[in-house]
Amino acid sequence: MMWRLPFRTVRAHLGSYLASAAVLAAGTALLTAFASLLETGLETGRSSGFLIMLPAILGGWTVAIVAFGVVSTISLTIQHREQELALLRSIAATPRQIRQSVVLETVIVALPAVAVGLLPGVGLGSIVLGRLVDATLVESSVELTAGWLCVAIGAGTSLVAAVGAALISSRRAASIPPVRALSEASPSATRALTRVRAISGLGLLAVGLSLAATTLFMENGPLLSSTAGPAGVAVAVGLALLSPVALLPVRWLSQARIGATARLATRNAHVRAKHSAGVASPLILLVGIAAGTLYMQSTEDSIHRGPVAAGDVSGQLAPVNYLIVIMIIGFSAIVVINTLVAATRRRRREFGLLRLSAATRDQVLKMVTVEAVVTACIAVVLGTVAAAATTVPYSLVKTGSPIASGPVWMYLAIVGGAFLLVMVATIPTTMGALRTRPVDALSAA
Repeated sequence: MMWRLPFRTVRAHLGSYLASAAVLAAGTALLTAFASLLETGLETGRSSGFLIMLPAILGGWTVAIVAFGVVSTISLTIQHREQELALLRSIAATPRQIRQSVVLETVIVALPAVAVGLLPGVGLGSIVLGRLVDATLVESSVELTAGWLCVAIGAGTSLVAAVGAALISSRRAASIPPVRALSEASPSATRALTRVRAISGLGLLAVGLSLAATTLFMENGPLLSSTAGPAGVAVAVGLALLSPVALLPVRWLSQARIGATARLATRNAHVRAKHSAGVASPLILLVGIAAGTLYMQSTEDSIHRGPVAAGDVSGQLAPVNYLIVIMIIGFSAIVVINTLVAATRRRRREFGLLRLSAATRDQVLKMVTVEAVVTACIAVVLGTVAAAATTVPYSLVKTGSPIASGPVWMYLAIVGGAFLLVMVATIPTTMGALRTRPVDALSAA
């Protein structure tokens, strides 16, 4: 009986939970890749110091990236079910039963997802090891080791993040008194920024800025990225948590003469600030990580132009770093796409109400497009600020200039890619939702 409801719930919301499963599998693969390198280094010994140093420097903030991606995706999935969970409270389900059900649902999805991610993770670890061998940083005789430590770190971190997200997200719905459950079920009743979220966001901003300041006093060497990289990640996550505040000023646009559909879109973004922030958060992380790490590496490359000299560790690590950056950006892109698709699919009922209120399909599609553009613009601005926490101190130490070295087209490509991801994930999903008859959409889950 305890497992029956969670299994049925997962089956009823299979599309949303598949999105969470995809993020869990991708995150597990990324973590497993670093864990396999670490385990290989520990097994090999002193001759493979880079196999320990690389996961130690990059693996720590990769854990933070994956954990945030998993938590944000699963939290959004559960957040969309607040009305359903509140209704369960109104028919005498206890808070403990609600939390237990949500955790079991998450475990049902998470266990097969992390299992799927382990093997690709070992493959990614093997590819990175190959690049280290090609760069002559690791002996060619070293073979990848993927044992219990690799599985424990890769699968364990993803599972802990998933269960933690389930516990946090189910807490509000589980705490609603049964008498108030129906009135509190509406998403509009939730505060855009809770005290815990605000404190966590400000705390991470403080940590990120402290790491950025620490970078300024570090020696110019391979370990410089050990504080510069995490600084950008901490600031990006902090700004993502505080992003509901950044969406509130959008209400000013609703007073401008920008057309009825665009005004409706900006009002939606303002009123649904909490939900819009859930969409913007992974995009902030994507832009911040992509711009920060790519320009950090391009600044390093500007110092080591020409053939890489023997013993030039920073120059030898460049191809490996670019590969790892691509892996991290790829994971972040998966989080963005899955979050946007899940968030848009859950708006079928809203779209149905608009259609019954005489709005045409084109008007609804235009409204969603404007919302997506506004959210993407805010995410790009906040992501750029996060990237600066990495690039400014790193560049000051490396070159004496606060402006990172690297082509402008790289930043434009990151921004363009962010907008492209938003449009590719949002517009086709909206068009699919609009194919449902308005009357049928009102009963959509």
